[in-house]
Order: sequence, then structure tokens, then C-alpha cells
Amino acid sequence: MSLVSVERNEEHRYAVVTMQRAEKLNAFNSELLNDLFAALTQLKEDDAISSVIVQGAGGNFSAGYDVVTSYTAPTAFQDWRKLQNAVDLWEQIWRYPKPVIAAIEGHCLGGATMFAACADLVIVAEDANIGWPSIPLGGGLLSPVSLWHIGMRKAKELSYIAGNGMTGTEAVDLGWANRSAPKGDVEEAAIAMARRIGKTPLDLLYLKKNALNRVFDRQGFVEALRAGAEWDSISHTAESIDQVKEQMRELGFKGAIKHFTEG
Repeated sequence: MSLVSVERNEEHRYAVVTMQRAEKLNAFNSELLNDLFAALTQLKEDDAISSVIVQGAGGNFSAGYDVVTSYTAPTAFQDWRKLQNAVDLWEQIWRYPKPVIAAIEGHCLGGATMFAACADLVIVAEDANIGWPSIPLGGGLLSPVSLWHIGMRKAKELSYIAGNGMTGTEAVDLGWANRSAPKGDVEEAAIAMARRIGKTPLDLLYLKKNALNRVFDRQGFVEALRAGAEWDSISHTAESIDQVKEQMRELGFKGAIKHFTEG
């Protein structure tokens, strides 16, 4: 059974891809990511579809990487390779030949912010929680990519303070998102945008996306994206990270968060 559902609307030339792991806040595990990108690959070749909306079921976009099941890497090299594989996926979103619209309700945490940073357009609920990791598990992966949208000062603030974040309204004000909508209305707002996009011929959309992305490419966006895996794998060798992982083993993920926030 697939962990994503796909609804196509050929009349208005868009598709809605919904991540269906609501009981885990749509946290990314291998199965979900495989199903998500399989759906995107299929839609990529569909000339009846001009844009793709990606959202999460259950009132949340995604809690990011499934830390409990995936935060393991025996060596720094293997860690780096694993992170590079993750970055490869987000670069696919950046280079996807059609506009990708991230429709964000509820939580968009940790690694899920990478998807949004590489998407073309972002619609958020006004009360959405765009959050960085609750405990210090790494460094250099999320914020260097986000700073292209929100600026260096805010990126440093989000990076330096564990558990930091911003609301949907703040995300729009900072330029991280295009526009906000009331809670429960995000999909409708994303569809309204997709319908307008669908009026532009598909070949022109492809050229427009490449023309804009090429500017960011020359300025170093993809280089920052890929370098994040290197910085994160280095940070995972820090002694403090071993202490956090030990707390996770002893207390569980939620217990480790409580231990950290309570000092």
C-alpha cells in the first residue's frame, strides 16, 4: 500500500500529492520518500499536468526525518553518503521540470523544511509551525539553504537556538513562503494558484523555471544545498552529539527533548 495518494485535475492541469503517514505526522522514512518520488516521477512525464501540489494528511505537512528509525550511521563516511542521498532527493525537487507547490498545514519540521526550500512556491497556514530540530542533533544542513529565502540574520537565529521556528505568517513576512491562508484553507489556496499556473503553456513554464533557477545556481544555491551534507556529517562526530544520542537511547526521543529543554 502506497504512503501517498495522487489526485489529478486535467481540466485545470494540476495534481495534488498527499503524504499519507498521518499517525507519524508524515515523518520521512524510506517507504514514504520512495512513494513520494515515484509519484512525482510519474507526474513529471504527464503532459496533462502543469504543476504539482504536495501536502500532508492529518493536518500536518511533515515532522521531517524519522529520527527514531533513521538516525544511525556507523562511520562519518557512511553518514555523509546517506546525507548526500537525501540531498539528491531535494535537488530533484529543485530541478523538477514543473512548478512544485508545497501546501503546509500544521507542522513542517526539520528536514521537511528542505523540501519547502527547494519547492517553487509555498502556501502556509497562518498558524503553521515551521520548526528547526528540538534538540541539537547536527548542524549546517537546514539553515544554509533557508538563508536564501529568509536572509542570514534569521537563518543564524534559527540555527543557533534548538527548537526555534516561525509561524506561517512570519514565514510569509520573511519571504520563506509566498502567502498564508487560514487554517484548513491551505489546499484551496494552493489549488487556486495551480489553476492560474495551468493557463501558462507547459513548455514556457519549464523555460521560466530554468531561467529563474539558473540565477540561484550561479549564486551558489545548489552548492549550499550539497555542502550541507558535509557540514552535517562533520557535526555528527562531535562529542556532544554522542551525549544526545545516548539520551535518546535511555529516555526516548520525547524524553531527550524534555531533558534538553529543561536544562
